[in-house]
Amino acid sequence: MRPEPTLARLGLGLLALTSGPALAFSQAPLTLAERKGYVQLSNPGERNIQLNLQVFPVVQQQGRASAALTPLSPEEAELLIRLRPTRFRLGPGSSRTLPYTVLNPSRDFFLCGVSLQGLFTVRVCSRWRAQRLPPAASPALPL
Repeated sequence: MRPEPTLARLGLGLLALTSGPALAFSQAPLTLAERKGYVQLSNPGERNIQLNLQVFPVVQQQGRASAALTPLSPEEAELLIRLRPTRFRLGPGSSRTLPYTVLNPSRDFFLCGVSLQGLFTVRVCSRWRAQRLPPAASPALPL
């Protein structure tokens, strides 16, 4: 009678099957400081990756700002930032620079590159911090 494989043995086999060159990407800058600028995305890995740029609202978690788990709809995102294309592939060792324009500087958001890589979703974000616009000049009131 053959013993049944244990879960530990099965787990080790699965780890061996999924190991290989690490997949990742980088995005810069991590803080969008100007209303108009460029975002650079790079693939230092050895495989092609598919990137999807998405806009996420800011949420507070334990007193710290972070990107929400769910992105804004494309229609909502297009009211905050103009960026094209939002989906593309990056080959091994390549990078791509995309121009952006913040359309609503008074609202915080994260611009995140999202890539499904094997069993994981990798998300790297750049943050836009709301810039409070000065109030419109009001006419002087007579004294």
